[in-house]
Amino acid sequence: MIKRIQLDDWSTLESQLETLQQKSYTHFIIEDSRIEIDEDMLEAVQLQPQTMIVDYTVDGKYINEGQCFSTAQGHFNAWMNNNNHCPNVIFHIETALSILKDYHVDHLFDLALLNLLNNDAAVDSHVVFNFTDTFTTSAGLWDIIQEHDYEPTTRMLLNVLAYEHRRSLPYRSKQTEVPEDVRPEHQWLRRFGFKAPHFLYNIKQQRALKQFKNEAYIYEKDASKVQDHIVVLGPNYQFRGNTRYLFNYLAKHNSKTPVYFITNDVKGPNFLTPETKETVKMIETAKVVILEDLIPSDLHPNGKIIQLWHGTPIQRRFLDRYDVLSMHPRERAVQFNKWRQQDYLVCDTEASEPYFETAFPSQHLDFVTCGYPRVRYLFDKVTDKPYLSFIRQELKLDSNKPTLLYVPSRHTGKADDALLPISDGLVNKYNVIYRPHPESEGPDELEHAISAPSNLETQDLILVADIVLTDYTSLIFDALATGRTVCQYTPNQDEVDKHSGVYDDVMQSLSTVRYSDAKALHNDLISHQMTELKSNPYVRETNPSYEQIGMLIQSIMKR
Repeated sequence: MIKRIQLDDWSTLESQLETLQQKSYTHFIIEDSRIEIDEDMLEAVQLQPQTMIVDYTVDGKYINEGQCFSTAQGHFNAWMNNNNHCPNVIFHIETALSILKDYHVDHLFDLALLNLLNNDAAVDSHVVFNFTDTFTTSAGLWDIIQEHDYEPTTRMLLNVLAYEHRRSLPYRSKQTEVPEDVRPEHQWLRRFGFKAPHFLYNIKQQRALKQFKNEAYIYEKDASKVQDHIVVLGPNYQFRGNTRYLFNYLAKHNSKTPVYFITNDVKGPNFLTPETKETVKMIETAKVVILEDLIPSDLHPNGKIIQLWHGTPIQRRFLDRYDVLSMHPRERAVQFNKWRQQDYLVCDTEASEPYFETAFPSQHLDFVTCGYPRVRYLFDKVTDKPYLSFIRQELKLDSNKPTLLYVPSRHTGKADDALLPISDGLVNKYNVIYRPHPESEGPDELEHAISAPSNLETQDLILVADIVLTDYTSLIFDALATGRTVCQYTPNQDEVDKHSGVYDDVMQSLSTVRYSDAKALHNDLISHQMTELKSNPYVRETNPSYEQIGMLIQSIMKR
């Protein structure tokens, strides 16, 4: 457990920690007026029996390119290999007590640095802290440091930090050695024997930081540039998904405000070709920008951004992923800063909100829990008999058979073994429709299965399906919302756990319809012995998404 400590008198810290140990606390953080804490991110940290290095922002912006956020274990050298240095640690009580018993420590940065110098730390990717001011070490810390015999590379980096904090250097240059992955400005500093004027060093740091910011999607919105129109961007500029259905509604019911969809899939007065100068200007001046995925990096909207996303997550996302530490620091920075630019996030149910709160920066994000437009489309069409008849004719379905829709999530070509083979028995029993994920590198067709034409959306296929079979895609909740029988086929669970992992509670809600064995699934499908899932906390019975999102847009346009 983590205890937050408000510390007015550092001389009491040791006794406080001893008391906390008796109460089964293992870690603590010291509250400071210069540090803001993201409560959701803090709660998501997976504590280890050691000091924790956690990620952070500076003045609300993610500007870190440190390699220590790319490994599960960190230490002082890796922590120093960053373009800024803050006390971004969650303290391990036992480790801190061992330091306090040997040394007089009365500064937050001092305690953090001694923890990192004397012990390896576990690294967690969640962005827990926002630092609103700088921290420096005390003069007394450097007396403590000189008592220790550190590695030559560590000595070199300690000299860097002492120089940055305008303290006396603890080591002579001949006692130091340049690390292999040293930052250019640190190597430059050593080349000049740490005697370069601070203003020159600061210029080099600012240049490096400016370049990083340019590549990390950091910019300030300019409200004076916005005009009274709305733009909608589908995933990869495609006319599909939540954005498609919401756009169709807005185009019909929002006649007072121009609304444009950015795509090459459809032509017309309300459709704009992506990536032209005129379209970029339309996007960056729109008062409302509606997305279903992250904004392309070459676009910088100045209006309010409504993120529809693409469903309740089953697999862990972004900062919650088990393999997030393998992301390149700049890729992580770009994704984080893009989320920071968004203003509203549409969710299906309140039960799904916590996963977005820990996976993405959400402190300044307003949740709109009204359901997804693509599910509203299902609700509106499920009783439209002429339209359902049209879809069946397009697919040439046998009216004497029930229909099985197989919709796996995104797979690479190497993951074909995760796909269910379509047996003769299934084909004899069902109209089997196969719809691969639009971004999948797997096969476009499965032997014996019906390949749906591209003019039919996945939602249209759900409308005519009796059974929907998938693995980790959120479409399983769409199918449940319209009363379809569902099956979840997950033979590669161990492989998924090595990479993204899954949200345990979401998976548990589907446990009665899950199969890992192809033969068992085939047998139950052919004999129609599948379990019916009558209720699920991630499925809502009503869907006012069109109206609620429409009202939100109207309120923004009036401001």
